[in-house]
Amino acid sequence: MNKYPSNSFVSNTMRLLANFSSYIFHPLLVLFYSLFLLLCLNPHLFGSMHWSEQSLLLILLFIYTCLVPAIGFALLRFTGFIQSFEMRERTDRFGPLIICAVFYLWMYVNLKSQEQIPRLMICFILASIISIFLAFAINTKVKISLHSIAFGAFIAFWVLLRFNNLNEAVLNFRFIKTGLSAFNVNHLIAISCVLGGWIGTCRLYLKAHTAEELYLGYLVGIISSILAFSYIF
Repeated sequence: MNKYPSNSFVSNTMRLLANFSSYIFHPLLVLFYSLFLLLCLNPHLFGSMHWSEQSLLLILLFIYTCLVPAIGFALLRFTGFIQSFEMRERTDRFGPLIICAVFYLWMYVNLKSQEQIPRLMICFILASIISIFLAFAINTKVKISLHSIAFGAFIAFWVLLRFNNLNEAVLNFRFIKTGLSAFNVNHLIAISCVLGGWIGTCRLYLKAHTAEELYLGYLVGIISSILAFSYIF
């Protein structure tokens, strides 16, 4: 009996893991993850003592940044405007990008004038909008990776926040009401870099992108966050 797993078993397991990672860190979810982490880091910016006090805000953010765009993607798929949810063809990405741009712009316009919404949150929404427009423009010529754009913007956002807009006394996240977690912004940045590399590897393994398309995506994401920070702050 062969003591070692067959190549097909390893290949299937890796493909399953790569697909799972691509979905759990889908670009639609990365914006929501970042806003939730910002709320956990400093709920006082939102006029709260703990993130659970802003559960309604989180629900609304999830609806407008994830659920509604996902429903729009599904409608495009079932009406034949896109060939698959994976959007492997470059032309499949234009419709979903337009849907995201509309909802993110609507959210940005409605939230930026509200005093209870912190500028850091507005900043990341703006970074997402900038990245969408850049992705749309580049996608007319190259099938850029939306996953790497999202992670490039995510990592750059937290690095900029850590070194430019964060009080040294506010480093640790507050996930539970009883006190601060040992997990802080420095840990998040390090883990995010590893996850960003892992997601890039997954996209390469699935043959969804070339290395050049991934690198271009990371660059666009980083530039988007820098532009948004420069404008907001």
